[in-house]
Amino acid sequence: MPRTTDHEARREQLAAAVWRLVSDGGVEAVSLRSVAAEAGVSMGRVQYYFSTKDDLLLDGLRFSHRYMERRIGQRLEGSAGDERTILVAILDELLGEHPQTRDAIRVHSAFAARAVTEEMADVLTDGDEEILALTVRVVAEAVASGRAAPGTDPEIDGFALWTLARGLGGDVALYGAPVERARRTLHHVLDRIAPPPGAREQPCRR
Repeated sequence: MPRTTDHEARREQLAAAVWRLVSDGGVEAVSLRSVAAEAGVSMGRVQYYFSTKDDLLLDGLRFSHRYMERRIGQRLEGSAGDERTILVAILDELLGEHPQTRDAIRVHSAFAARAVTEEMADVLTDGDEEILALTVRVVAEAVASGRAAPGTDPEIDGFALWTLARGLGGDVALYGAPVERARRTLHHVLDRIAPPPGAREQPCRR
């Protein structure tokens, strides 16, 4: 057991080095040699765990994805279980206020911008359908309860909200846009198409 744990820790160390390199310099910054230098280990150590650059990249991408999952999980700890509250926590994390979340967004963007393997594509989109489905449900509940703006469509507006959050996060992480402006924009749209429970019902159009 200790040996297995040690191997996992070493792979994690190398994956974290890949993450930092991609965040700072893009996918092209990654090589067996650059990862060894970044992690402070020998080339032999890197080659022991990863035989190719693609293997390294895939593990670095998985590391970034696991980080985002942990961050979202921490945000949801102690949540009362209300789906809108859960959605707000997820979308807010995707805005990239935390420096390492911005790094993760940059890593995902770097991979998405190049031809990736099928395995990498699977990691890049892992969890997206679940978040989109949650967004659609939250908007649908607001429509059903009469809180949503007239003409709100759960499928279309839910998808628009999900893509808006990702786009705003990209603006923050890649172009240095103010995160508070991104948050105000997100909540302006969210509060229109899916106001919180207790908000006054929208008048029906006749």
